[in-house]
Amino acid sequence: MMNLSDHIKKRMKDNFLMKRNMPIQRDMKTLNTSSLMMNFGSFYIPKMGKSNPMGEDAHFTSKDHQTIGLADGISSWAKKGIDAGEYARQLMNNCLVVLDAKDREIVYPQLILEEAYLNTKVDGSSTACIITLTGESLNVVNVGDSGFMLFRNAIMIYKSSTQQHGFNYPYQLGKSNHCDDPRVAEEFMIGVRAGDWVVAGTNGLFDNMYASEMEVAMKVIGEAGCLEPQVLAQVLADLAFENSLDYTQGISPYSQAALKEGYPIPIKCGGKPDDITVIVAHIVPTQGHTLVLGNIENSYSFQPYLPKKSPTVNVMDPIATKRCKPIKKGMKTLNERSLMMNIGSSYIPKKGKSNPKGEDAHFISKHHQTFGLADGVSSWAKKGIDAGEYARQLMDNCLTILYKKDMEIVYPQLVLQEAYSNTEVNGSSTACIITLTDESLNVVNVGDSGFMLFRKGNMIYKSSTQQHRFNSPYQLGKNSHCDDPSVAEEFIIGVRGGDLVVAGTDGLFDNVFASEMEVIIKQIIGTDQPELLAQILAEQALENSLKTEGVSPYSQAASMEGYRRRSGGKPDDITVVVAHILPPNHLL
Repeated sequence: MMNLSDHIKKRMKDNFLMKRNMPIQRDMKTLNTSSLMMNFGSFYIPKMGKSNPMGEDAHFTSKDHQTIGLADGISSWAKKGIDAGEYARQLMNNCLVVLDAKDREIVYPQLILEEAYLNTKVDGSSTACIITLTGESLNVVNVGDSGFMLFRNAIMIYKSSTQQHGFNYPYQLGKSNHCDDPRVAEEFMIGVRAGDWVVAGTNGLFDNMYASEMEVAMKVIGEAGCLEPQVLAQVLADLAFENSLDYTQGISPYSQAALKEGYPIPIKCGGKPDDITVIVAHIVPTQGHTLVLGNIENSYSFQPYLPKKSPTVNVMDPIATKRCKPIKKGMKTLNERSLMMNIGSSYIPKKGKSNPKGEDAHFISKHHQTFGLADGVSSWAKKGIDAGEYARQLMDNCLTILYKKDMEIVYPQLVLQEAYSNTEVNGSSTACIITLTDESLNVVNVGDSGFMLFRKGNMIYKSSTQQHRFNSPYQLGKNSHCDDPSVAEEFIIGVRGGDLVVAGTDGLFDNVFASEMEVIIKQIIGTDQPELLAQILAEQALENSLKTEGVSPYSQAASMEGYRRRSGGKPDDITVVVAHILPPNHLL
């Protein structure tokens, strides 16, 4: 078995070869060409009363590399006379050294953390989180219970997950036998927009402040006209410190988590005194217009923008090998999940086609908590080729792979890659595969199929479409003009019990606005009937598609592209898959 040192060296070698052969990936912009940048501010309050006045947190910011990092030394080392803060400080310092030692046009946080970990020699252990801005995405590596939240229009739209062996026992980097190494890290990307705010912190922040409190702070400071990173970092740190001293009254994120784990109220009520580190990054354009910092939009709708294309994954490289392992720490198996999907679907082929099956296809695997859909590209019919056969074979291959490999944890990107390789018929199609992992949807998407996420009847997220041009989506196929899975969007988005996922081909999304779906969903909210909802949405899409007047999502998009007389709907095959997110006991 490859040891960690060899693993890191191989990753570095692979990374060097990748950068040498492909200087710039399509979705990874260099520091000099990025359209966005981060302005930083940070604030640190060590815990009072410690024998070590420096505390046990550490952090760094690098504007040149558009990268931030923080670490929280594990305090239990103090019982052995070891200052875990020294470990955290050396780890963060080594990250900076690695950044500065190499002339990096693109920063890969996982590789930075691995090399810094290898160079950290002192005793102790710590959590770690490194975030870099690459193009229009945050590239993140995280170990333990430090992390970040992403705010848009002063509303929290994303929170990184925590990794814990048990309550108050986070994953932690260190050389001791009971510690972890960087291979357990969560590594992901999430898209950002100009105007977004990143609030990163150690658990001294997140154990003592709710997201709603941070939202209020951002709005108040914004209304005062002084919403700047350094000001916000200090205010949040001060508020967290104040909350941490509230021992007897009120509920904090920490006490709430303790209660959930069964600790009695008198013991775990109020805040948690701890070192508090806060780093605030404001996402701003590198050039062009200047954002008005004191003016926050009064809009409560948000659509998190995610990477346009995920990096190409070679199934033989170390990252993919790690992803293929049966169990990864921090990823729950099917039997351990706190949430499950109840899934239903409806399919209406386009009327009048010579092929009564239409060109859409989909699959559902309740056992694997996974579903997928594909839309065969109709232009193949001009060549006498049924693209529906390609879509059906692609989806059938996905289902075969799921059951053949008896996957405990499903990685949609790898499923799609293998299914694509095994699909031999002529034609092409879009593809979207969604699996529920822990409390997140793990998604891979190619083209203009996709999904919306609804919470309490309101649409809170819509996946983006991939098009070469209007009405010419990215499409999987073996023909020279087709795409392959390397162009896919691959991302994770958190969900809660009660959420509804509405996935579909463009026959749904070209004909039904999100606002129309919200009206329908609110009429049956509180019921668990995904099959019925899928049928109602499909029938509404069919009705709208036959209209020759009025505005539809399709006609609206056509008008924006300069096409005239494109009123009404768009007749097409219509596939709808609805998934209701529920605790497992609700599905019994």
